[in-house]
Amino acid sequence: MTSSPKKCLYCQTENEGATENCEHCGMPLPSKHPQDKQKKISFFIKAFWAIVIFCIVMMYYLPR
Repeated sequence: MTSSPKKCLYCQTENEGATENCEHCGMPLPSKHPQDKQKKISFFIKAFWAIVIFCIVMMYYLPR
């Protein structure tokens, strides 16, 4: 069973997912990449819906 390849943050070399250290420079590989796209999308969706709900509440709360 192979996991997805990991990119080294130091030398940008693609490594097999099973390794803990970079095959090129020997630095430890991160368990999750700091610029994970899914994490950014999840935050955007939550922020978007929070703003939508806030706007709807303010439309009814504020005097006309």
